[in-house]
Amino acid sequence: MGRRSSWAAALGMPPLRQYWQEINRQEREAKAQERAEHNARDQRRPRCRCEAYPWPHRPGGGLCRYPDHPLERWQPKPGSRLYRKRYAGLRRQIARANGLHPIRDRAAIDALMPRTINLAKELHRQHPKYKYRNMEITDNGVTGYWTTAGPTM
Repeated sequence: MGRRSSWAAALGMPPLRQYWQEINRQEREAKAQERAEHNARDQRRPRCRCEAYPWPHRPGGGLCRYPDHPLERWQPKPGSRLYRKRYAGLRRQIARANGLHPIRDRAAIDALMPRTINLAKELHRQHPKYKYRNMEITDNGVTGYWTTAGPTM
């Protein structure tokens, strides 16, 4: 680390690195406080659970006609990829463990995913130590396997 400049020493200022570290720390604290206030506002916001959407939503927004009942309900797009958001991390883990690319090999993964999820859930019910990522894609389909946490000797 370089020497302190004489003018900084004369003014009693800390070294430049410490000076900027303190500024960055203060900015991070201010942003964290701002996020906390925003989250608190979101918690107080009223939510509607009518049949317009299958999730909590703002009253009177979109298909919701709060306080009246909705005239129509939200419908997912036909042909959308099942398990997309809920199992995105799982898809990635299974793909990488089997040498598949999550984007390039999307069609193959989409074809195998429902069977993989069902097998993984079945194995997990029988043996809670089984992890979803312990799915192996073979030429014959999908198989599940169990591994110990530590190395085998």
